[in-house]
Amino acid sequence: MAYARVRHRAALGATIDLAAPEPGRPQPPIYPLQVGSHGGWREVRASPADGSCGVSGYPCQHPGVDVAGSAGTPVVAPETGTIVMAGDGNSAPYVGYGPWFAIVQGQDSGKFHLLGHLEPATAGLAPIGAQMLAGQTLGMTSSANHTHWEVRSKMAPDFASGENNFTNNTDPIGWLSMAALGLGAVLVVGSAAILLLLLIRRRS
Repeated sequence: MAYARVRHRAALGATIDLAAPEPGRPQPPIYPLQVGSHGGWREVRASPADGSCGVSGYPCQHPGVDVAGSAGTPVVAPETGTIVMAGDGNSAPYVGYGPWFAIVQGQDSGKFHLLGHLEPATAGLAPIGAQMLAGQTLGMTSSANHTHWEVRSKMAPDFASGENNFTNNTDPIGWLSMAALGLGAVLVVGSAAILLLLLIRRRS
């Protein structure tokens, strides 16, 4: 299983140093990946000057990453998968993600990639049910000049049972970093950690 390679993580507002993405490999929705001001994962927003808090009210934490891209910038599927939801962001539980959003469920990870603030005129690029290859254009940025990217375990959290966007979501850049290792590397590291733990227990 091949992935885009992440060399290191950069400060907010700076370009994340990635190898150029290739079709079919997990990748950021816009390349190069540049996190907008006040657009980092779980960054606190104290007022409208820091960005929208949606229906949450201020202060709030940001449940995703705002990937910068001027209006009309192509937004691509971060992972090969299927468009399972799309809409204008005017109805719960997707209020605030408009003027258009799309959700891709990853074929390999099973994660749901929500991409918000897309241009409605490009909605036909990714209708519900469409199969997308990682790197395939699913829309373009709107006048918001960024796409809001979330990586979710469920398509929408079960708010009634106490779940929220932070119990359900993963740091998108962290997800991409793990994807860059590949499944084989993750299994090797995990197996080594378990073996080390067993050795420590045997000696104690």
